[in-house]
Amino acid sequence: MADSNQYNWQCGLLANEIEEFIEFKRKSGSEYISSELALKAFNRFCATLENQTLTPQQLADAWVDPDNKMTKRAGRCCVRQLGQYLTEQSHPKAFTILSDGGNAPRALGIKPSIFAREIKEFIDHKRSTGRKYGIEEYSLKSFDRFCAMKKNDTLTPQQLVDSWVKKTKEKSGSNIGMVREFGIYLTEQGSEKSFVVPYANGDIPKPVFSGYTSLFAGEIELFLKTKRSEGLKYKHEEIRLKDFDRFCNEHPDWPAQQLAKTFILYQDDCSYYKGKKSATVIKAFGNYLTENSCPNAYAIVDENFIVGPYAEEIDTFIDFKKSCGFKYQIAKYYLRVFDIFCASKVNESLAPQQLADAWTLQRDSEHPNTHAGRVDPVRVFGNYLASIGHPKAFTIATEIAKRKASKPPYLFTGDDINIFFEACAELEPNEKDPSMHIVLPAAFMFMHCMGIRTGELNISMENVNFETGEVIIIDAKTGDRVVYMSDELSASLLEYNLAIEKFFPCRKYLFPASVSRPRNDFAKQFSEIWTANVPDIGHGAPRLYDFRHHLLYKNVELCLLDGGDVNVLQPYVMRHMGHKLPESFQYYFHLSPPIQRELSKIKNNLDWMIPDVPEVPYE
Repeated sequence: MADSNQYNWQCGLLANEIEEFIEFKRKSGSEYISSELALKAFNRFCATLENQTLTPQQLADAWVDPDNKMTKRAGRCCVRQLGQYLTEQSHPKAFTILSDGGNAPRALGIKPSIFAREIKEFIDHKRSTGRKYGIEEYSLKSFDRFCAMKKNDTLTPQQLVDSWVKKTKEKSGSNIGMVREFGIYLTEQGSEKSFVVPYANGDIPKPVFSGYTSLFAGEIELFLKTKRSEGLKYKHEEIRLKDFDRFCNEHPDWPAQQLAKTFILYQDDCSYYKGKKSATVIKAFGNYLTENSCPNAYAIVDENFIVGPYAEEIDTFIDFKKSCGFKYQIAKYYLRVFDIFCASKVNESLAPQQLADAWTLQRDSEHPNTHAGRVDPVRVFGNYLASIGHPKAFTIATEIAKRKASKPPYLFTGDDINIFFEACAELEPNEKDPSMHIVLPAAFMFMHCMGIRTGELNISMENVNFETGEVIIIDAKTGDRVVYMSDELSASLLEYNLAIEKFFPCRKYLFPASVSRPRNDFAKQFSEIWTANVPDIGHGAPRLYDFRHHLLYKNVELCLLDGGDVNVLQPYVMRHMGHKLPESFQYYFHLSPPIQRELSKIKNNLDWMIPDVPEVPYE
């Protein structure tokens, strides 16, 4: 600063303006030492040309002339910012220096945007909750500068945001999440400047949950406490109850019964999964209200239990099967649906065998295995009725309910796996799916290294520890389990995590489609990439699930080739894969040619123990 005070700022056409600009930058928190030296050089340059009566724009053009050896890139940048500073103030000495790409310089944010005060309040609010909010603040300031530049366009807050989102998506889309969160904050505050930024899939973001406020508020809290006191997590169910609470607030004049039934129908329209889960939770909550004689009690009738002509017999049959040790859950569902089907045909006066024949007809677009799974429980039920001499007995041929043989696992080679992952590394983003080139390679690498089921890729961030490599697989086919990543995989996923956070800050899932939704098209994308890049070697294309097969049989193969004991390996691999039965593990012994060769050697070495048996004639 001492040198700055000694410098003569009175020389040069832009001397006072340069001094004022440096003071502005320092008040903004910048030390501005090296930049000050560059501006001093520009000021001296202007002073040397003072006798030529040049305009500020001509001086600036002369300064950035390639033949001017005094100018360096840093010096151009500082003078460009000075010109922008004067332009934003509508100063008579304003000038413009374009970037190397020919673009006009962006606004410095001297003019406050319509959101300036609200952005500061929002950032202060976030930091008061313990958040650092560093990168997020930078994103919001970038948004603020954009709005400041559009201040004279008389756009509404929503039009401003729509224009900014369109511009941002053309680049990377990484800052959109922060502005979406800011919009939610303004909406919650009841601000007249509130706006909405939809998610990539078109969903409208919901306000941050701040407590139950509907007519069921107190009962929902007591219901959750009751469930958790019984040892249940009830996390997914709580999400449905939050949605139900919001729905009730949107229709405050509706009676409890109408609210419950309409909410289930609304969720069913959104997706089958949502509708099924919501119906279960809302029905359980209604039963709780009824049992406790709450004034807002309601009842949801489960339509799957409509009484048909076989209702009583089905109950008896299911009890019999359970007494034999069978769970009979899926079969129970299909038998109930069959009973509903029979009830729908009551006006057609069909005989029991005709009803069964109508049930066995394959539906349009129904997969053969789905058809077999639907028909087989009814076939067994018909045999049961026939065995007890029931008058409504019927028969279904075994062949009708026979499943097609499952596709054999694909045996990968080292070459085709390398080709596939090289193709993944060359994926490029597109406007509709800007994060695809980051998420897909990471998910496929995780699947290849960990061998989990395809449906288990919806991993929550709270269940991943990059330092220890621990990953908790929730709601798996055979229950929750913990798996462990190698150090190399942990390091790779940590790098991936830093990259994907730019697209989905504060995301919920490890492999996301949006901030709050996991990606679910991995199998489809795998097939498309494989088909387009890996040569067909004559035995079909693999499925993503085949990476699971690959991990297991490769471990068995390596164990055999190294002279290890597979019996020692078995419990560890079963625990990692989530197998409950030894048969699931032993199935993989016949898959790999090296395993088959090893087993043949063992068999040959043991042949001497088996004596020859003379032929015995049978007459």
